[in-house]
Amino acid sequence: MMKNLTYKTMLMEDRINFYLGNYLINTKNIDITIFPKIKTIHNLNLNNIHYDLNLYNLLVSTNHSNKQFFYSSGDIEKYEHGLTLCKNRCKENRSSVILKCLNFNKHWHLYYNKPRDINYNNKIPSIFWRGTTSGRLDRFILILNWFNKDENINIGFSNVSKNKTRFLKYVKGACAANEFLKYKYILSIEGNDKDSGLNWKLNSNSVVLMSAPKVSSWLMETTLIPNYHYVLLKDDFSNLKEKLNWCNDNPDLCEEIINNAHIFMKQFSDIKHENELEKQIINKYFELLYNVNFKCEFLNVNSIPKC
Repeated sequence: MMKNLTYKTMLMEDRINFYLGNYLINTKNIDITIFPKIKTIHNLNLNNIHYDLNLYNLLVSTNHSNKQFFYSSGDIEKYEHGLTLCKNRCKENRSSVILKCLNFNKHWHLYYNKPRDINYNNKIPSIFWRGTTSGRLDRFILILNWFNKDENINIGFSNVSKNKTRFLKYVKGACAANEFLKYKYILSIEGNDKDSGLNWKLNSNSVVLMSAPKVSSWLMETTLIPNYHYVLLKDDFSNLKEKLNWCNDNPDLCEEIINNAHIFMKQFSDIKHENELEKQIINKYFELLYNVNFKCEFLNVNSIPKC
């Protein structure tokens, strides 16, 4: 099951190219009339402390506060073109530009403030997961197929949204990270976009089990290697019991996977370095954005581009 390879964390240039995507880098002529409304720093809602305020601070600190840009706020990157600053992009979209600062605390707080963990060998040999009823069908498929079906598969919703009350019977309550870390095997399941806990899960002394990531953020999820950084599950979780048995039968390989995940996560460990990298991304973004051959001109602050 383990791949015979040596993984090296990505070089700085490779990370820059990953975050920028391939659209701005490779495109020389852009017709911006096909894109959504252009924005300026004045369009940002500074009461939105998780997204807009962080972007505002980044633009000011890099001296780009007078420039126009494209931006998608929130969990799901809505646009398929390569001019949009966003938190994440789907696997098929290698274009939009990923930033770290957007909803930073939700995804990175427990990575930089690591919860108290215990040795892998002292953990409970069961699968554990809690999460909300957000996102695509993945979480519902998991619950419907495995809820209370096996004593060593401990899963449940932490809570339900008001339009999902029919799933109240599957609620087991919210849990802090420390509760997850009692278990050898932790599930990661994407929600509205990425699994917000994946960052600290990969940095823990537990094995992460998940299907192949469909969304990439600053974590670069789609560069993770299955059965090397995590144990690969089928999209419908039909092999969950099989993978549980494999993990219990192969503790040494599980510890290798944990170590590989730690090596992957170490590249994010220097927050000053990560901040500087993000500044390089935003600088390169504006350099490329303002040097392509536009078929239309940028107009005033609140206008839609016109030919």
